[in-house]
Amino acid sequence: MATSALPRREDVVREHSWDLSHIFADGTAWDAEAQRVEAALPGLASFQGRLSESAQVLQAWFVAWGDLRVAVYKLVNYAVMSFDQDTANQATAALRERAISLHARFSTAAAFAEPELLAINPAQIEAFLTVEPTLDIYRHYLHNLRRRHDHVRSAEVEQLLAAAGDALSTPYSAYQMLADSDLRFANATDHAGAQHQVAHGTISELLQSTDRALRKSAWRSYADAFLSLQNSFGALYAGSVKSDVFLAQSRGYASALEASLSGANVPQAVYDTVIAASTRHLPIWHRYWDIRRRALGLEQLEPCDIFAPLAASPTVSYAEAVAMICAGMAPLGEEYVRVARAGLTSERWVDIYPNQGKASGAYSGGCYGTPPFILMNYGDNLISMSTLAHELGHSMHSWHTNRAQPVIYSDYSLFVAEVASNFNQAMVRGHLLAQGGPREFQIALIEEAMANFHRYLFVMPILSQFEQQTHAWAEAGEAVTAERMGDLLAGMLARSYGPAVQVDAVRDGIVWAQFSHLYSNFYVYQYASGIAAANTLADGVLRGEAGAAERYLQFLSAGGSRYPLDALALAGIDMTTPAAMDRAFGVMEGFVDRLEGLVGV
Repeated sequence: MATSALPRREDVVREHSWDLSHIFADGTAWDAEAQRVEAALPGLASFQGRLSESAQVLQAWFVAWGDLRVAVYKLVNYAVMSFDQDTANQATAALRERAISLHARFSTAAAFAEPELLAINPAQIEAFLTVEPTLDIYRHYLHNLRRRHDHVRSAEVEQLLAAAGDALSTPYSAYQMLADSDLRFANATDHAGAQHQVAHGTISELLQSTDRALRKSAWRSYADAFLSLQNSFGALYAGSVKSDVFLAQSRGYASALEASLSGANVPQAVYDTVIAASTRHLPIWHRYWDIRRRALGLEQLEPCDIFAPLAASPTVSYAEAVAMICAGMAPLGEEYVRVARAGLTSERWVDIYPNQGKASGAYSGGCYGTPPFILMNYGDNLISMSTLAHELGHSMHSWHTNRAQPVIYSDYSLFVAEVASNFNQAMVRGHLLAQGGPREFQIALIEEAMANFHRYLFVMPILSQFEQQTHAWAEAGEAVTAERMGDLLAGMLARSYGPAVQVDAVRDGIVWAQFSHLYSNFYVYQYASGIAAANTLADGVLRGEAGAAERYLQFLSAGGSRYPLDALALAGIDMTTPAAMDRAFGVMEGFVDRLEGLVGV
């Protein structure tokens, strides 16, 4: 896609857009379903005070709750994805707000259930499971609920916390509007004086230009736009941090980090291992930066040079990307490839290219009962191909989970979600590297790998440490301001980049505002743990280890029916030790070795 101009949403080619009619035919159908759900919500109250009455009543509750949950999630997904197509569209913005409010009302209406279930004697619950076999599927859910006993509040408090969800989501909603709709970027200028449009959908491509003047101009334009509104971004993120702290304290957790880890039943030792390994292996990064600096012929690298191509970057059309991904995933079997290919093409899971007002980045969306949609801002290059493989990993995880599990286990933990996405990237990358090919292509492929590792094994662990500190400030009653956050992150980046990279303290310091991931309590470290587990698993499949592919498919199908560490154990991964993190950095070091030989510096 050319970076000089972006099409309006109404001008996007139909085949390049996702097909939301899989969820609702149009806004009228959405509205009719929303009205039906709103009318049905009061019916949940008929179960209040009755869950201990009989196994049949309990079963009826799970069915009623599950059916409404599916309906609400469909309404939310349709509204959110419609909004993300063009965040300047006020009609879809209103639809999105209505959907978020409806979700909060559903959560409020159902909030009595968990405290009431916890009040039932465990022996009585076990008796219910015995006399009503259809209840047995809820055994893990009930075990997990009992595990969280000390942090589940009374029905009244749970209803209040659920009702507060709408208001507490405001910082993230406002961040999206500010970052995706209201933010304005100055054009970037290349060495010849030509102008190039800077946008969320074009910045990646601009930073991969061979023209250093253009890279630097684009990088500065992108950072300066966030800096121009840093106090607004700071207030929004501070609000999100305080919401995390409020919810953690409301449930009796010692910290927001403890609350996040407890939700997934992940010991803090696992989190500490991820951060420690990321810090311990920084010398590999320092070596990589120095190789890159010498290969580019620079005395000092700057952040705008992190993705500068060391060889001619191949053009990879969307169709070529689909072919590469399907070939790379072939070891998982014919069904996996057939479903993936259809989703990427004829089934129209993917909204492919950037357009004016479109949400930045990429994600896998959808919910139980819908296709696992993918938002992309595809840029006809290897990095975009890899991003597409990443999001397809999420989508195929959802596809396998939704086929194998009941709705109650359709939401798998973020801790395992990032395994499936990074696994796909590792598989496709391994397939392409095994083919060899021209020197330039191999260099470009390794650069794509290093860009991926940079995001997940360098930036994300740093952001997680940043997140720890900002939450600690809030928990201690200290100020969480844009200036203070900028100074904190700039110092962290300078120490981590080492002497080969000249950090711009002000512009690098605003990087925190560029990551919406920080609005999900302690999400970012899970990218590092995910890529570590993914590369370990992919290495086994690529090497043809007996049963490796089958074990991985079992992991995908587990969804939320097991605790995250137990789900990974199905595939043979133990995240309680540093082995997977160390193996991932070993893979990365192998890329650095290969790159050094290819560039000859």
